[in-house]
Amino acid sequence: MHKQLWNAVKLEVEIEPRSPILIKSGMLSPNPSLPDMQFVRTMTSDGEKVFIPGSSLKGVFRGFSEKVLRTISPGSACEPFPSSKDYCAKKDEIKDEKDTAKVYQKSCLACKIYGNTRLKGRLSFTDSFPDKDVKTETRYGVAISRLTNAVAAGPFDMEVLVQGSFKTSLVLENFETWHLGLISLTLQALSEGLIKIGFGKSRGFGDVSVKVTSAIVELARRPEISKREIWGIGSFVSDEESARYGLHSNDRLCEIVEPIEEKDFAMFLRRIYNEDQWKSIANKAIETLAGLTEIIQ
Repeated sequence: MHKQLWNAVKLEVEIEPRSPILIKSGMLSPNPSLPDMQFVRTMTSDGEKVFIPGSSLKGVFRGFSEKVLRTISPGSACEPFPSSKDYCAKKDEIKDEKDTAKVYQKSCLACKIYGNTRLKGRLSFTDSFPDKDVKTETRYGVAISRLTNAVAAGPFDMEVLVQGSFKTSLVLENFETWHLGLISLTLQALSEGLIKIGFGKSRGFGDVSVKVTSAIVELARRPEISKREIWGIGSFVSDEESARYGLHSNDRLCEIVEPIEEKDFAMFLRRIYNEDQWKSIANKAIETLAGLTEIIQ
């Protein structure tokens, strides 16, 4: 099933800080003017720039998704550490399994989106680069002893980003509709400040505004697909294939808004949605999470 491309969605996302954010670099810069804790940087065609790594975003997304899934059912997301016996790729029914359909079927719901060492993830992230000038400043801190209430270490300085706009892309391939719902819920939680990114979350850092500026949905061409529908992968494959992978055969979002543009490429349809249209689709996708209890059972 995953050797073919049945559907895909690409979300163009804009991230802006509402509070200072710091994604710490793991290396010391040769620039002596930079603080002890410096924002991660990389070289681009325009010179050295601060950026938000895609891996940092993936960690935030997966962590929140696993919390939501464990709230629905404790066994719906495996333990996050590969050393744990409950980690999906180490479960007896998966670790020596040769049938990729069984690996997907037996993997937890989180691994079905984000992957594990036996299963490729469906969701990919790009690094977030600033699309205009950003502003950083230096903050100072000390470590306070909980015994004496005096300074135990410090002072140390931190480079935090306080102004700017970053753009990134999320691509989800061969998805089930509840995948869209969980990702949309995570984006919503980020934008509402329920989850934060980077260092110093407990001290007020990491609050960001997130919005999807546009979305591109690609669907394998089927004459019966309405302009007001998005099909999950279970609606494309045969009943036999659905059973092998543990999919729902009637997996689709219905009665959604029509795209602002549709292109027919003979083998697949490409539909483009603007920001407001995607908000409507995201809310519809989030509603599918109510049916996750049936999938778990």
